[in-house]
Amino acid sequence: MSKTILIVEDNKLNMKLFNDILQAQGYNTVQASDGGTFLNLVRERKPDLILMDIRLGKVSGVELTRMLKTDGK
Repeated sequence: MSKTILIVEDNKLNMKLFNDILQAQGYNTVQASDGGTFLNLVRERKPDLILMDIRLGKVSGVELTRMLKTDGK
């Protein structure tokens, strides 16, 4: 079974690059371009790894990581 990686990136070119490289290596990918969908995707898909951009638009990747740690779900 292939591992799933959640890519959190707001730059479309970077998102495509990460996605293409990871899929070429056999990983399943899930994508979020902002913090609004991030926690829902984590809960729904339960990724094996999260590739997080730290410089997002409204909420930083560091803050999203803190939110995930305190969420506990």
